[in-house]
Amino acid sequence: MKSNKFNQWLKQLPKPIRFVVITVLIITATVFGENIFTPSSSIQLEEVTLKRVVDGDTIIVLNKNKEELRVRLIGIDTPESVHPDADKNTVEGQLASDYTKSQLKKGQTLYLEFDEEPQDKYGRTLAYVWIDHQFDSTNIEDITKNMYNAKLIADGYAVAKKFPPNTKYAELFEELQNR
Repeated sequence: MKSNKFNQWLKQLPKPIRFVVITVLIITATVFGENIFTPSSSIQLEEVTLKRVVDGDTIIVLNKNKEELRVRLIGIDTPESVHPDADKNTVEGQLASDYTKSQLKKGQTLYLEFDEEPQDKYGRTLAYVWIDHQFDSTNIEDITKNMYNAKLIADGYAVAKKFPPNTKYAELFEELQNR
């Protein structure tokens, strides 16, 4: 929890000052040999099983108590494909939905990481969905490969979208989108 507060504080700083703070931390860690960075093992993940894909950015999973959770991926948005108003559904939305269905399979073990707000106004669980629990949380390529939210952006099926207060990876998602 302390690292999360630090991350929030760091995000509020202007970019030049943030750069200086990070540089000082890296130099300090190098000189004194201290590991000041958060390893992936300190990220709290909840293991779940995929029940089904709803659309490009929404899935249904079962938690360890076999409770069904409708999970909305945080920090991204895909076009509509299953909206009750058919006029809002798009070809791009269907492509994103099909892509997610091709990448995530029923019965697959996934890992949920939560941010500040656990649910949205529709009662959906809000989470970053990890495909694997072995990853380097400081490596952008490793995150892109293992976090499905980031993968959707990197592969062009979703756009980065901030939904405060859940913005832990917002800058990373914007960077992926701008590549």
